[in-house]
Amino acid sequence: MGAMTKSSTDPVFEIARQRINKLLKKIPATEAPLSPALVHSLRVCTKRLRALLQLYRPVASKTAIKKVDQPIKAIAGAYAGQRDSAVQYATLCHLVELYQQSQNHDLQPLLSYYAIKQERVEAEAAAPDPGAAFTAVIEIWKARLKGRQVPDFESGLEYAYRKARKLAYEAESSDDDEVYHQCRKWTKYYLYQLQMLVDSPRPKEKALIKHLKTLGILLGEFHDRCVLEQSLNRLLDKTVNDEPLEQAALLMLTWLMEQKRLDKKQCQEWFEGVFSRPHNPVRLKR
Repeated sequence: MGAMTKSSTDPVFEIARQRINKLLKKIPATEAPLSPALVHSLRVCTKRLRALLQLYRPVASKTAIKKVDQPIKAIAGAYAGQRDSAVQYATLCHLVELYQQSQNHDLQPLLSYYAIKQERVEAEAAAPDPGAAFTAVIEIWKARLKGRQVPDFESGLEYAYRKARKLAYEAESSDDDEVYHQCRKWTKYYLYQLQMLVDSPRPKEKALIKHLKTLGILLGEFHDRCVLEQSLNRLLDKTVNDEPLEQAALLMLTWLMEQKRLDKKQCQEWFEGVFSRPHNPVRLKR
């Protein structure tokens, strides 16, 4: 699948265009379903594009940003089913391994159920042509943002840092899973912005990026457990007439609640170090 033609001006737009071109070069020009690795790369690309969009926050209207953000979210959403089923099964396998080290219960019915579910989702996967979808994003970006007021990278980084920090402190004082999910999103935005804008990080900046990655992984694992929890609850809401499966799901749900409590505690410990300063600690080189 070919890369897009070159366009110029707005440096944020240029980074976005380069990210898209780099991704599209990896994707074969066939209608076959994307491999799990390519689905992952595609979804990471959408997250990086959304992180770049946040740099416009201080200079562009929410409406203009939303108009570009919506088709990017739609691309990620088109592959969410494949990603979620794969992650649910992988998360479950990991948790079952941990669980059975200390508990002697048969969770095989649950593993079998999710293995079949993953195979079905992959077989039924239907998603838009990535080339056409990302080309549409670029055209909307050009129309809505490119050529307008150029983003101030410093202000954009400050916005993302303060938003992530505010959510981290809210998460510390709340037991609401959704606050942790929002904190994860903005922590990732800030991390991706640093990775794309800081060419030669100094030692302190390298340490911050490393810590942000670790926090992002912890928040990501917590999110995956929440997605599995929701899926298990939906399973139990069904009339499955399968007592071993229901019993295994109940056991996993009960244990999952304790794992989530430990996840939150671990994330809170990292919040203190990563977001100790009231303002973005990274200053870009002039």
